Amino acid sequence: MTLFHRDGEHVVATLAPHERGLVVDLAGQVAGLLERGDRSDGAVARLLPSAYPDDAEADEEFRRWTSDDLTAHKVDGARTVVRLLGGDDEGASSVVLDDEAQQTLLRTLADLRLVLGQRLGAGPDGFPPTTDEHEATMRDVFDWLAWVQESLLQTIMR
Repeated sequence: MTLFHRDGEHVVATLAPHERGLVVDLAGQVAGLLERGDRSDGAVARLLPSAYPDDAEADEEFRRWTSDDLTAHKVDGARTVVRLLGGDDEGASSVVLDDEAQQTLLRTLADLRLVLGQRLGAGPDGFPPTTDEHEATMRDVFDWLAWVQESLLQTIMR
């Protein structure tokens, strides 16, 4: 199945309702997570990493000047994806993405994967072993999001 194709300067996303629903749900969760702003949450730390991990004073100064803007930008991106893909059509739905929407979707997909990877314990060697069915399903979602992101990127580059 082709998720994305070019139509002139635009990219057209064609996702089944359940696929759109999954991305919309996850994007909404990420927006909420960032809006709560709990810096002790590992997923928030993953989305807003330390600029100066070895210098707490410099890192705090950097965050003071950039954190609110970066957080707002990420929340806005996630909310934009919710609006773009949030339709409730019965069949497959096509959404035309201009340049800005393409980049927003790419960035938001990356954020979704960062949060999901952190929640699932991804490390340099992949995921730790599990027998939990829910966790195994979420790993499949993580992989599917990577495929969606790669498909979009390949289409943009054509």
